[in-house]
Amino acid sequence: MKILYFSQFYTPESIAPSFRATEHSKIWSKMGHDVTVFTGYPNYPSGRIFEGYIPKLMSKESIDGVNVIRSKLVAVPNTSVIKRLENALSYFFFGLFNIIFNKRKIGKEFDVVLGTSGVVFNALLAQIYSFFYRIPFIFEIRDITYVQMQATGKRKDSLAVKGMKMLELFLCKKASKIVVVTNGFKKSLILDGVQEEKIEVITNGVDVKPLKNVPNSREKFVLSYFGTLGISQDIVNTFAYGKVIADLTDDFEYLIIGEGAQRKEAEEQSEKSENFFIHLLPGMSAENLEPYYCHTQMSVITLRKSENFKHTIPSKLFQIMGRGIAVLFIGPDGEAADIIRKYHAGIVLTDSTEEDLVKLKNFFADNGWKDEVNQMGRNGRKAVEEHYLRTALAKRYIDVMDSVRSK
Repeated sequence: MKILYFSQFYTPESIAPSFRATEHSKIWSKMGHDVTVFTGYPNYPSGRIFEGYIPKLMSKESIDGVNVIRSKLVAVPNTSVIKRLENALSYFFFGLFNIIFNKRKIGKEFDVVLGTSGVVFNALLAQIYSFFYRIPFIFEIRDITYVQMQATGKRKDSLAVKGMKMLELFLCKKASKIVVVTNGFKKSLILDGVQEEKIEVITNGVDVKPLKNVPNSREKFVLSYFGTLGISQDIVNTFAYGKVIADLTDDFEYLIIGEGAQRKEAEEQSEKSENFFIHLLPGMSAENLEPYYCHTQMSVITLRKSENFKHTIPSKLFQIMGRGIAVLFIGPDGEAADIIRKYHAGIVLTDSTEEDLVKLKNFFADNGWKDEVNQMGRNGRKAVEEHYLRTALAKRYIDVMDSVRSK
């Protein structure tokens, strides 16, 4: 099968949509499929084009057997909504120019066009390309943007939310199939009028690697957060949770690695004397991040406690569980919390901050907390091995694409 996959983010960028697109593409290529990825020049999270790349209107390279087409964009740091919009729109407009005027370099003999959203303009590019060449279009939804906007404070009746909802539902209508990453997203789309038979649920996942460390051999207890420091995550709110653990443990560090809109506030708050246990590092590549995973016993997943986030399952959940690390979940009571509870893979805090802190204090005041944390890590890894392996999920994805191609 010849697959054209539109994803604004791709390796070597260290961000969830890059991980999903990169790993799926690599697996499909190893299965014998001809995979081409249309993407931007790598610049996340620094907002600077990575060393070794000279930005042109369009260029090509091959990575792990995957054909990668790089399209020009404006690289800016991920520090505000305006800058993220500037980055996304520049990618869209240069991408549109390329698919109109450089179409021969891209090719058109594809069996299916796949467009991923997070960044909805990327999926719009894919739909436009599929329309030009009458190729089946699959719309992959990692986040329902109009729902996420409401979760971070936008009013349901605002022009921005209404416009985004109109655009995303338009893409749903035009798609031959829609792939979502949670059951809740499927339910939400059905309520908004999308045909149920068009929607397939293929969750995120990870292929587990051999464990390099034995948890019981670690002396310092390291709680970590690796990822975007954005409005949705509200990382500064987690400092109070870290303080509870610091007060109850002898040698503790809360390690935070990432970039985003809340980075500056996090830096300011971490310099306060009461937050002595916080160690803040800049965002880095997945390869450079790996040693830090090896030295962490529990990792934070945090989302604002909004009903609009209850169907969100952050992809890092499977990255953490697959590494045998316990999860500290702070967020709404929904699908992510249910997974952690189901497999006893971590601590779930979904109540008020005051109630959460009491629950956390009671856990770490118990003498057996270290053994419990280690067991949570083992439970999470087992759950990934049995239900969330990336390779198995990628093969299911091929079945969805094949069903569209054969029509």
